[in-house]
Amino acid sequence: MEKRFKFKSLQTFCNNEWMVNNQKRYRTTLDKAEIDYVRVELALFNKQFDEEDWTAKVNLKCVENVGKKEICNRELTINVKKDENIFYLRDGWGVEAKGTFWTKGSYLWQAYVDDVFIGEKLFHINDVGEVTIHSNPYLEVEHIKLYNSHHDGWQERNRKYLKTFSKGDTKYVWAEVKFKNITQLDYHYELFVNFYDDSGQPKASVVQTGFVDANKLDYTYTFEKAWGSDTPGIWTDDKYLVELVFNDVLIGATTFNCANVEEEGETPLLKTIEQTLSAGTSSASQTPNNNEGTTEKTLEELLVELDALIGLEGVKKSIRENITYLNFNKLRKEKGFDDSGKIALHSIFTGNPGTGKTTIVKMLGKIYHKMGLLTKGHVVEVDRAALVGEYIGQTAPKTKKMIDSARGGILFIDEAYSLARADDDSKDFGKEVIEILLKEMSDGPGDIAIIGAGYPKQIRSFIESNPGLKSRFTEYFHFDDYLPEELHAIAVYSSGQKQITFSADADAFLKEQLIEAYRKRDEHFGNARFVNAVVEEAKQNMGLRLMKSTDLENLTKEDLSTIVLADLEEVFVTEHKKKLKLIVNDKQLNEALAELNDLVGMDKIKQDIQELVKLIRFYNETGKDVVNKFSLHSVFSGNPGTGKTTLARIMAKIYKALGVIERGHVVEVDREGLVAGYVGQTATKTAAVIEDAMGGILFIDEAYGLAGHGGNDFGQEAIQVILKRMEDQRGKFGIIVAGYPENMHMFIESNPGFKSRFDKTFVFEDYQAEQLWVITKNLLQKETLTASPEAESHLRAFLNNLYETRDKFFGNARTARQIVGDVVMKQNLRLASMPSEQRKKEDLTQLIFDDVKHLQTEATDKRKTLGFKFGS
Repeated sequence: MEKRFKFKSLQTFCNNEWMVNNQKRYRTTLDKAEIDYVRVELALFNKQFDEEDWTAKVNLKCVENVGKKEICNRELTINVKKDENIFYLRDGWGVEAKGTFWTKGSYLWQAYVDDVFIGEKLFHINDVGEVTIHSNPYLEVEHIKLYNSHHDGWQERNRKYLKTFSKGDTKYVWAEVKFKNITQLDYHYELFVNFYDDSGQPKASVVQTGFVDANKLDYTYTFEKAWGSDTPGIWTDDKYLVELVFNDVLIGATTFNCANVEEEGETPLLKTIEQTLSAGTSSASQTPNNNEGTTEKTLEELLVELDALIGLEGVKKSIRENITYLNFNKLRKEKGFDDSGKIALHSIFTGNPGTGKTTIVKMLGKIYHKMGLLTKGHVVEVDRAALVGEYIGQTAPKTKKMIDSARGGILFIDEAYSLARADDDSKDFGKEVIEILLKEMSDGPGDIAIIGAGYPKQIRSFIESNPGLKSRFTEYFHFDDYLPEELHAIAVYSSGQKQITFSADADAFLKEQLIEAYRKRDEHFGNARFVNAVVEEAKQNMGLRLMKSTDLENLTKEDLSTIVLADLEEVFVTEHKKKLKLIVNDKQLNEALAELNDLVGMDKIKQDIQELVKLIRFYNETGKDVVNKFSLHSVFSGNPGTGKTTLARIMAKIYKALGVIERGHVVEVDREGLVAGYVGQTATKTAAVIEDAMGGILFIDEAYGLAGHGGNDFGQEAIQVILKRMEDQRGKFGIIVAGYPENMHMFIESNPGFKSRFDKTFVFEDYQAEQLWVITKNLLQKETLTASPEAESHLRAFLNNLYETRDKFFGNARTARQIVGDVVMKQNLRLASMPSEQRKKEDLTQLIFDDVKHLQTEATDKRKTLGFKFGS
């Protein structure tokens, strides 16, 4: 059974509501009054992923922690599909009426698969009363004070409380929380301290657990929790929110700033959701309708401005037609016709980044205002984080607050598709936002235009997620990517705004590069943003070039405003020119090669790597381009426990020592680490992981999990991002994909781009019986143990049988580690049962036959087993 799955987690929860990423609100302390069912979630990694379906018997047993009296024993049959990387089983026990079945106490959920115990979870039930946003019978928060310290800052006595932290000096932001107990009853508590940035994005969450004795009414308790790093720099110039959550309810919060200079002072204690929202920490950014000058522009002047925008011909035409139709409807209403009441202004914008969506929406606000359709014409820009709450009761007030702030203007929802889950939007707070928006668009007081924006494909999924969206969003505007000549016009306009020009040869070069960028574009192409960044970087290069001059006083205005070819070439420098030049570190290289040579087996792999090292040395010495000779991307093909992860770490050290990569670290992920649960989020998640791997190696275990799920699977989205980054950022990082041989072959064949990008394949053979014995002996030596001749003979025979009866799921070195762990425990138990006066010094360092005799070979059936069992 062990080869079919790996235990991931066992979690408890009460509220059955779905949260982000298919999660629940996991808790270990509950109150009797809130409980109908105490629920449990068992999560298993499926080792048969993409191989075959399988079934098993699962027992979820709940017992009292003291005395182990059985509360329930749920016997269930699970059917695990081969396309499920992680299998979740959720169940519970109780009755429909809250507060009637479960009683105060401490309990354990225990999980068994095919009668084998795999894990347990402790939880506590209090009997104090239900916590709501209006009442808390447990405790009152007295203060949340913040201070800067190191990772042991809870020990600090002379604390300097801050309301503004220095971004350059802050390591850990410590929250000192003081609360007063307001009950005579005893209880367990679990307090979540959550940190958010100004956009409402979660930065960290830490948990404080404890116990309050009975008869401690009005006693105060203080604890400290922090998040940060030993190295300053993770706190940026921003406003942050610290929330305190108890029993799924917000009970306190405070805010602080991060800037160049710290400021002493105590932060305010916020006790309600309304106070927290009004504190201003959200991703909503309100853009007022500030017209330049003192005179507002007429509708005709605004339309002239619209026509003057570069490109966007299709959008301009649609807006013109829409304005004409709105005027027609307005005229009919003025003449007494009843055209179903309100004039609908709600629209959808689709297009890639930098195509002018935000510019157009601001212009529409002014136009609709001038047409008398909106009273203010301002724009409030929001995203999912500004609308969706993290816990009960927050989503509705957040969304309504944003709607109210946009009343009279436009509520512009960027990446609107993130409000709808890809699989089941009913399991996410985004659905609540959508329902509130639909109600506003149908029955609200009006004087608002709601505009959703995002990538075309994802927006289609968003609209189809709820039938009401199609009928409410009546206008659709698609923003095409700018053509090369339009990109060039934007560059000319941007440079004019910066009071700079291009020399003739620089301008010709710019046109060539913009055509090339357009040809290579994907859905993440930056359009105008990309061009503006090019112009800005070219200006910086011009400044750096000119400031090296020895005759600064005689530089002319033309010199100070003309971008020459060299300035632009530096922006579009080819990868081999821009590659960091690092010298070979012989000491690090020898250490890494020594690690390689110490590995058991892998003779062919060792030879290949030694040859690779020689070639890279040769190319470095002769000035040849290593990046164009080696892609650094490899395939590791082999069964579990054959050393793939270990070799990846060694190869990263070798590449670093040779100066091929800068940092030499390894980022280890699997499908779950790359694929997200929302439409459009996988590309962002995968790109972020690749960014973390820059200068090192990205190791994707069981990489075949990204393929084979059909064209609509998010794994395909991750693959496309990986392929593009492998080519675009060649030489900046390496990718190693690993897994079972047959699966990896199918994975590489699944996409033509893989064959050309992965230039090396390393095959990891199963360890032979003798090699398994060497590994086992080395592991025993780490435990300061040697095997007696009888024990060694039995172990060798046992390992030989394992090797002879192995299948593709054979555990190799993992099995050896498991065996050593088991026999060491047997040896320890034998010595523990021996009177201390009878123990000899050599007994402590020797493994005898009695310690290993329980290892018995199994008879093989049609499908060979892992190869051993534990006897009595």
